[in-house]
Amino acid sequence: MQTSRAAFRKFAEISVAALIVIVTILGIAKAVQPYLSTNGNSTAAKQPTAQSTTAPKATATTAIVATPNTNSSLLPALTVTGNHLINAQGQTVTLIGASHSSLEYSCAGDGHMSIADFQLMRSWGMNAVRIPVSSEFWANSGNDCPQYRLTVEQAISNAESSGLYVLLDLQWNAPFDTPYDRQHGGEQCPLPDTGKDTQFWRDIATLYKNNTGVLFDMFGEPHDISWNQWYNGGSISNLCMLIGGSSNGQIVPGTYTAIGMQALANTIRAIAPKNIIVAAGINWGYDLTGLGEGYSLSGGNIIYDTHPFNYGGKQPSDWTYDFGRFTNTYVIIAGEFGSYDCGTSYISAAITYFNAHNMSWMAWAWNNYGCGGPALLSDWNGAPSQPYGAYIKEQMLQVKTLQP
Repeated sequence: MQTSRAAFRKFAEISVAALIVIVTILGIAKAVQPYLSTNGNSTAAKQPTAQSTTAPKATATTAIVATPNTNSSLLPALTVTGNHLINAQGQTVTLIGASHSSLEYSCAGDGHMSIADFQLMRSWGMNAVRIPVSSEFWANSGNDCPQYRLTVEQAISNAESSGLYVLLDLQWNAPFDTPYDRQHGGEQCPLPDTGKDTQFWRDIATLYKNNTGVLFDMFGEPHDISWNQWYNGGSISNLCMLIGGSSNGQIVPGTYTAIGMQALANTIRAIAPKNIIVAAGINWGYDLTGLGEGYSLSGGNIIYDTHPFNYGGKQPSDWTYDFGRFTNTYVIIAGEFGSYDCGTSYISAAITYFNAHNMSWMAWAWNNYGCGGPALLSDWNGAPSQPYGAYIKEQMLQVKTLQP
């Protein structure tokens, strides 16, 4: 959602445009330096309302773009070595950032993925952004979203040009390809399918195989499955859930064939052997206990993702068993985390725990949708929500000072 803006006089337009060009050039120059500041049982609470899915109107913000770059990275390459992310100098890097959602449920996005927007994220101390997307919009099987691929590529390019690593997250999918899916981006199914979702990752791997600044987050929030299904895939029936609006929480009837995480990782690796792969656990991406039960993925450059939100069974007393005990063996990232009470008690405990266990972390979420988001912003000019966003910004800036 965006607020309306008054029309500028011609002279002001030219002056602002010139300033944007200067800031953009400086941002790109900075990006290539070897800097590195380096959920519950249902995700309904952090999903958009029906109103927020309206495609934004074009504004001065949406016009600030960089030429899409898929062939090479503007950022230093990262690799997984043991339980650390390592840069080319052998230094340990921690990814700190936020999810910038909207492209999973809106064909056009929220209109706030310009270079200027991502530079605001950098100013908070972030060195990474997680961008959730939809395989249904990407496939465009009904020709309802013909510009989506360019929109996604543009967002990635703008983020990298601003100095941010990108975790591209397949968040919504649509194995049944209904008219609703084509308009809304799909739903949240338990696992990716062997059709559009697998093809999505073939496309992405082909586009970004030479750009290691893009990390491949295979599937945002696996849910209502066993670890055997997570690893091997198989038949999934009547478990896809609509998110947002009046249909929130409704189950989409039907059966589809899911691809397992190992097979999907193999598919990506066959095309893009150098990019880091992100694998979220079960129970809406939170539970990583399968790593202790023989379900770790083979192949290098893999990190594992957990999503702690302030729900029962996902409290500080649960964290060590559910994911913390694996930080001595694997690279673990909290790809989403947050609390819906606008407070800081839960998130302060979470960030303290992440930092103590050398975990990367990505707060939910870079928007101004209020406590129900939960939202980091009070407005799109970068002002933090209080006290939730303000506390997280403070912590991000502190972590940045400790990075190589």
